[in-house]
Amino acid sequence: MANIFKEIQIPQQKQYDSIPFPSVLSPSVPSPSLSLLMDAIKAQKPFLESLLFNAGALLFRGFPVSTASDFNDVVEAFGYEELAYNGGVSSRTKVVGRVYTANESPLDQNIPPFTMK
Repeated sequence: MANIFKEIQIPQQKQYDSIPFPSVLSPSVPSPSLSLLMDAIKAQKPFLESLLFNAGALLFRGFPVSTASDFNDVVEAFGYEELAYNGGVSSRTKVVGRVYTANESPLDQNIPPFTMK
């Protein structure tokens, strides 16, 4: 499979020790389908993981991901084991698959940072 990803720069991107954060990927082919994106993620997982390891985050721009279900399919394409959501300090609701709302707490409530023990 040809590489359908090209690294791009966006105005909001930061540089840390000359490494862009996040690493931003855009389609290198015109009008890629959702299934092409998912196939490319599976086929090019080592490349994507190396970018993730170096930059700390990946941002996909310009791909046909328009619904929560589409987003879940893209997440599933990476093939990572699902971690159970066991609640936290803010309430969240499952939308579909591995997709949850970000936060449903009242705006006046602080959300402490997550810490792993």
